[in-house]
Amino acid sequence: MKKFFIILKINIKKILLISFLFLISTILFFPEHFLKLDKVNKLVKNLGFELNYIQVLGNKTVLKDDIIKKIVFKNCDNLFCVNLKQSKNEIEKNNWVKSAKLKYNLPSKLSIVIEEEKPTFLLKENKNITLLNLEGKKIQDIKIISKDYKDLLILSGDGVENKIFNLLNIFSVSTSISEKIKEATLVSSRRWSLKHSSNIIIELPEDNPSKAFYKIVELENKYGFLNERLKKIDLRISDRMIIQLKNKSELLKENDV
Repeated sequence: MKKFFIILKINIKKILLISFLFLISTILFFPEHFLKLDKVNKLVKNLGFELNYIQVLGNKTVLKDDIIKKIVFKNCDNLFCVNLKQSKNEIEKNNWVKSAKLKYNLPSKLSIVIEEEKPTFLLKENKNITLLNLEGKKIQDIKIISKDYKDLLILSGDGVENKIFNLLNIFSVSTSISEKIKEATLVSSRRWSLKHSSNIIIELPEDNPSKAFYKIVELENKYGFLNERLKKIDLRISDRMIIQLKNKSELLKENDV
């Protein structure tokens, strides 16, 4: 009989140990199932882990309220009920958000750090204007070009947003001249037509456009080549440069402006 009670006592200890381990495992690996229990949720909040404040940093264009609306909860409302991964994914669906970092700040604060996209180009498609980032990702359609975006390079042409890396390679030849290019048009998905700030059209060839662009850089550095009298520089034919000058009426019109 004594032996029976000893065995029973041991089995009870094993059952309690297994139950305890099961509870701990549930909390560690499936916290949402544990935390969503009403009593547990209230207990966690009473211990001080109630979500009292949401801090949002780094946002300039995206409204704080729009970010907060994207926070995902695990069927409960204490601090640890915020699903950090899903919330991050939802927030980053906004085209203005490049990345979002979320973390718990104990005992009762959630911090969200936003990195916004930086508009680098203006894409013109018929009458539509779209802000693009450096990689050509569309950020937002706009109706008018405000002062915040008036200095952005204007891109046009079918599939131009997929050829931005090619254009940047050409511009890497000379930063000083590239900064004065105001428009870039992809012609027939093959070559570039550029517009300089002095209203000069630069027609680059399909093959070796960087080499052709460098010719202009050399002439500009030596002679101040890109002046207001030029109308067009055509480099489409290998080893040739065809120059077209503006007539007097065009020069007078530009000077009046």
